[in-house]
Amino acid sequence: MNKSLTILILCLLGISYGFTASKDTSNVEFINVYFNSESDHKVALESNKSKDLQDMFVPLLNLIDSAKYSVDLVAYDLQNMRVGMAIANAARRGVRVRVITDNSNRNRNPRFNEPLWDTLRAAGIYSIDDAGTVYHPNGEIKSLTDNLRNAGAIMHHKFAVIDAFNDDPNDDYVWTGSMNLTYTGNWNTNVTFVIKDSGISNAYLHEFEQMWGSRNEKPNPFRARFHKNKEGFKNKIFYVNDIKVEVYFGPMDVYNKKQSISERITQLINEAKHDVRFLSFAISPDINISKAMIARSGRGEISLYGVIDPDFYARYRNEGQIWAQPEMSFGNRLVLPAKEVRKLHAKTIIIDAQHPYPEENTAITIAGSYNFSKAAELSNDENILMIHDNKIANLFLQDWQGVMNRAKGLSYHQYPDIDTGKWFNNYYFDKGKLMVELETGLFYPIDLLGVERPREWAGHKDSSFYYAETAFQYFKNLLGQEGTKLKITAGKEKPEHKFGRYMGYISAALPSGDTIEVNREMLISGNGTYSFWNRQQKDSILTFKLYEQFAKDAMVGMWAYPDSVGKKVLASEVAIMQNLFPLDINLATVDDLTYIKGIGKKTAESIIEYRNNRGKIQNLEELLKIQGIGDKTLENLKQFLIIEED
Repeated sequence: MNKSLTILILCLLGISYGFTASKDTSNVEFINVYFNSESDHKVALESNKSKDLQDMFVPLLNLIDSAKYSVDLVAYDLQNMRVGMAIANAARRGVRVRVITDNSNRNRNPRFNEPLWDTLRAAGIYSIDDAGTVYHPNGEIKSLTDNLRNAGAIMHHKFAVIDAFNDDPNDDYVWTGSMNLTYTGNWNTNVTFVIKDSGISNAYLHEFEQMWGSRNEKPNPFRARFHKNKEGFKNKIFYVNDIKVEVYFGPMDVYNKKQSISERITQLINEAKHDVRFLSFAISPDINISKAMIARSGRGEISLYGVIDPDFYARYRNEGQIWAQPEMSFGNRLVLPAKEVRKLHAKTIIIDAQHPYPEENTAITIAGSYNFSKAAELSNDENILMIHDNKIANLFLQDWQGVMNRAKGLSYHQYPDIDTGKWFNNYYFDKGKLMVELETGLFYPIDLLGVERPREWAGHKDSSFYYAETAFQYFKNLLGQEGTKLKITAGKEKPEHKFGRYMGYISAALPSGDTIEVNREMLISGNGTYSFWNRQQKDSILTFKLYEQFAKDAMVGMWAYPDSVGKKVLASEVAIMQNLFPLDINLATVDDLTYIKGIGKKTAESIIEYRNNRGKIQNLEELLKIQGIGDKTLENLKQFLIIEED
């Protein structure tokens, strides 16, 4: 009898269906690891080169396309239509498909989310989010009267279980890792796994069905468990062939019966013989994991090396936290901000990766969806693997070394191609930068070739260069009409790429039918100076110099006060507001928040304290829970704050 049918009959008879793992009896077992950034193969063991520069969606799509019985997919953020089409096609050929997602992300970006969910509905696929809302294929949406407990936390999983809906253990697969199924997931620095092992598949299936609330194709919100309401999976240790793998799911449960992920990682760090390395999107300085790394390296017991996403590194620096202090960058320690093309989204710790590998000491790799933070430990749905194997640790060492090389400026990340014949109609401005959508969902910085705008930041938060704010507003207004399209060229060549951006000549096609040559307009209006940097066309060099001279002679723009050009000046409060905001509430510092009119230091500190205690803020309405913030204050804050994706 089908395993799921048996469970259903037991439920109808009133018999509990507490999950019991079937025996791990798969005949062929393996762990494949995929990286999407460039590894450093110089540190590879013999015949052990990592699979780097991968299209990270392909392994998942291959599993979905080959599924015969079931696809159970859990995604914190689900946007990418390659995945949507694959699971819709699977459903149409008779595969049972079930989908779980995070409620805060489901409808956050309609341009990307809605086509995918429409596709799934048309294929007859049910889904549920972590608030207990069920989305039916006919378009009906059924929400619980009250959201599920802990609904403010994040459903942060990224995993799929393939073909668990049958009794044969030999066709069970798990796909997991750190990558969100978004259009930018493949550009953020990530890692993913494909694991063929029925025991590990059972563990992930158990986690899935707790959240789904049933064993059949329809979710049951009345039995669904998310966040702290989930029970643990009894067996945490599995063997993939001879490789020991520990599997954990977060967060801690209400009764603290589950083993703490943080405690286990801290234990492994304290047992390290030689070195600890990490790549982190976020790594809170005040958690036990961080304290163990810092204490043991401080005593000289281990070497410590790490790379942190630059946004979080800047936050730690601004708050005076230890990860960004000088003592983290000399001796047996080196912790740097990343220089990836987008986010350093990996959540990886490698222990004893360069140890001589005596038989009594095996290197350990820790990786998954689990950010190294209090929220991941106490609130969010997470999964993480701890793999005891020298060769797999060496694969991660190659990836780690590639990220570190880029952080040191020794190499550079891959970057998106640019089509010089295309008119781009999606772009926005981010802290003075022009961000153009070069690929679906991928916005990338474009700068003016041959033109230097006065910089909005001059080495201190209260200073900028003369005329910076006015020049930026002029630049923004040139492109600000709705319906304007941009073309980026460099004469007969492709725009040059340097320092994480393209340098090009920008043409703007206005809705009126007129076309503006933006580089020319910035110079001739006195809102920029000629720049000789980067490869330029000879005729452009000559004409650009003439445009600048014309502005000087006419004393327009910044040339009305030529002695001030190039000088640093204190930024006005207005300039700070326009350059700093909109600001991600989950990265804001006390100083950032106090620039908002009406927000004093005490209120700003209360917001930071709330975020540190509760974890990532999911919705700005949460701020109403903070004393001193009412509806009026919240409406004021909404003008300046946003919530970025993880």
